[in-house]
Amino acid sequence: MLLLFLLEICICGIIYLYTKDRYTPMNAEDLKKNPVIIFFLPIASYIVEKLISGRFKSYERKLSAKLVELYGGRDTRNKLRRHLVWKTAYMIIALLIVTFFGASYGRPEAGYILFVLIVLLLVFYVTDRELDERIKKRSFSIQYDFPDFLNKLVLLINAGMTVPRAWEKIVADRKKTTPLYEELNTTYQEIRNGKPEMAAYEDFAKRCRVKEITKFAAAIIQNLRKGNGEMVTLLKLQSNECWQLRKNMAKKLGEEASTKLVFPLMIMFVGILVIVMLPAILQLKYL
Repeated sequence: MLLLFLLEICICGIIYLYTKDRYTPMNAEDLKKNPVIIFFLPIASYIVEKLISGRFKSYERKLSAKLVELYGGRDTRNKLRRHLVWKTAYMIIALLIVTFFGASYGRPEAGYILFVLIVLLLVFYVTDRELDERIKKRSFSIQYDFPDFLNKLVLLINAGMTVPRAWEKIVADRKKTTPLYEELNTTYQEIRNGKPEMAAYEDFAKRCRVKEITKFAAAIIQNLRKGNGEMVTLLKLQSNECWQLRKNMAKKLGEEASTKLVFPLMIMFVGILVIVMLPAILQLKYL
């Protein structure tokens, strides 16, 4: 096992020396967040390019669909490569760690080899699971912020503004950046750069992938095509529906928070019991 660990270190070192100046798969933000993993990224990039990329098309298509949902279809190919590189880097680190701790056992046994495989599969699963969690958080954030945006939009349109002008004002007045407002800003910039409004709103709905926004975009597009005078009324009705949805989401968050507090409360209760009962137990000991 020790020889296997040393062999892995040598292979990683050789690949790193060969690839350190050729592969730069990360940005400055990644460098700040994950300084320890810098050494393994060129190695992982080389492995992805030579052994993985293009050889598991079904899996890559599934990943691409998730990345489109997470990033709105922007630069999906590079995002896919980056995800595969990070996944491979984490698997390399996991393999080195378990091999290092297994070096003290001498010859590898079948049980330990099975354990190594389980660890690698777990890392493989967790990295994709983390992607799913980010998608859920993004969708939740968009659904949570949308009622507030829609309410402001209806008020500004009632005040005499056009949809693009009201859209611009809402984006400009927003100080905090969230997934919804990133997409709103992208849509505004597209319209400003000459993209047709209908196409911009359609792409906005596709990037967000939330049924409330799809319904909202359909109402605006219908107004642009047919001059529907009931657009504001429809948006008001949808705004009421979205606020009800937001109330339900807030209630759900409150229930989840209550559930998470159960375990800390149990620990506090046990601590109080120990504090109250310990003196009595000590007194009984000396009777």
